[in-house]
Amino acid sequence: MAVGKGRILKTGDFDQLKELVGPSTEVIDLSGAFLMPGLIEGHGHFLGLGQSLMSLNLLYSTSWSDVIEKTKVAVEQAEPGQWIDGRGWHQEKWKDEAEMKYNGYPYHDALSAVSPDHPVVLIHASGHALMANKKAMDLAGITPESKSPAGGRIVKDPNGKLTGVFEENAMALIQSAQQIEEQKRSQQERESEIRRQAIAASNACLEYGITSFQDAGSDLNEIRILKNLCDSNLLNTRMWVMLYANPKDMEEKIKSLPIELNAHTNFCVKAAKAYVDGALGSYGAWMLEDYEDKPDHFGQNTMSIEDLDRIAAWCQQKNLQLCVHGIGDRANREILNVFEKHYPPNSSEDHRWRIEHAQHLDPDDIPRFNQLKVIASMQAVHCTSDAPFVEKRLGEKRAREGSYAWRSLIDSGAKLANGTDCPVESVNPFECMYAAITRKRLDNGLEFFSEQKMSRIEALRSYTIWNAYAAKEENIKGSLEPGKLADFIILDRNLLTCSDEELAKTKVLKVYLGGKEVTKAIR
Repeated sequence: MAVGKGRILKTGDFDQLKELVGPSTEVIDLSGAFLMPGLIEGHGHFLGLGQSLMSLNLLYSTSWSDVIEKTKVAVEQAEPGQWIDGRGWHQEKWKDEAEMKYNGYPYHDALSAVSPDHPVVLIHASGHALMANKKAMDLAGITPESKSPAGGRIVKDPNGKLTGVFEENAMALIQSAQQIEEQKRSQQERESEIRRQAIAASNACLEYGITSFQDAGSDLNEIRILKNLCDSNLLNTRMWVMLYANPKDMEEKIKSLPIELNAHTNFCVKAAKAYVDGALGSYGAWMLEDYEDKPDHFGQNTMSIEDLDRIAAWCQQKNLQLCVHGIGDRANREILNVFEKHYPPNSSEDHRWRIEHAQHLDPDDIPRFNQLKVIASMQAVHCTSDAPFVEKRLGEKRAREGSYAWRSLIDSGAKLANGTDCPVESVNPFECMYAAITRKRLDNGLEFFSEQKMSRIEALRSYTIWNAYAAKEENIKGSLEPGKLADFIILDRNLLTCSDEELAKTKVLKVYLGGKEVTKAIR
């Protein structure tokens, strides 16, 4: 492969390329090492990833007592009154039982006991619920008499006792109190922290061979900071960002789009993000039928369909991609209905609107993705991560026929994307590809309906050319072809021939961005 001026010039046998070798050409012999296109994270939260690296990481906590102990240590190291942030806990993945629990959640009491003077906010792994201690609830003015907002729930037991858990839109009740405290910091301090988060996230991506990142929702201030970093070439990650704003502010915010690719071809904003429901683990996924383990509960509709329709109209006018979070089968159907209104099956427009996650589908809706040219932007690792509780939530029939239905979607002609939704899951792309190929958990081998597997080559494409297509960037990235950006990685094993288990353990040796090596040593 010959590279020049940041692009791939030519590929082929060395005899076909040696005429391009000049006196200043660097010739590198990889001695048989495996080289492939730089990986593209198809759906993640870039600054959330950076923040998770700088706060309590609870992703691997296997018990409520472990969460308590980690919080206790953080409190002991914190300044007086400092807010304690954490993320990654998931009650369905704990091996022990909390002494007190309601709806499967623990009560805040033990957490509050180790943090009486520090407000604590621990975000659920899904990002669709949080646990707050008593101090945080007091600062937010939450009492047993507080009412749940539309599209959210303050979780209370039958006696009206606060558990400390806030689902979906109710999270804002706690987060607004934290934001008030945040506003006391200077603009310079806040922006400096965002820059540190971005650099931490970029370094994490580098470790795993991720050269491009599709960010699933940043506000205009965050976008401005990320653009400045990319314009100054301070990030080793190409950024494709979705604008996210409160529905009532979206029309005004969307006027600033599109932000086209910059001179370094490493930053653009040509998409908008919306949320219609929550996550299955926190009973927030909006379902057509009630939950198997929570009768008469259908999940949370977090945005009105009328608001979504208005956002869709604005995106259509501006020729932007619309990317909508949809997890439950009802949410996916409602999103498809809105998409169909704006781009019916006979539309010739290459809109590539996306449903982010598309986790649980009614079988009747699967063919509609291809018919409407809608991208199913799914995250394979969610399947194996959620496997222990999906059947409990939905029952065997719904789980088998419509959950993480990659094979059915691919066979119907739909276009897929892949990613990790980090920091909801680890940003490790090789574990995510393993999940796509095997639908097995790495820790205990639990397999989730193997008939929906991807093939090995499909899994590799899902992290390269498929993700490039999902962002309308297949002409500049996603494969090693003349004219495309010279973003490529060198690995310690051949991903075409190694075993599935070996693939999950892949290590990145070198990363090249625009033909230049951007790392000399990756741990």
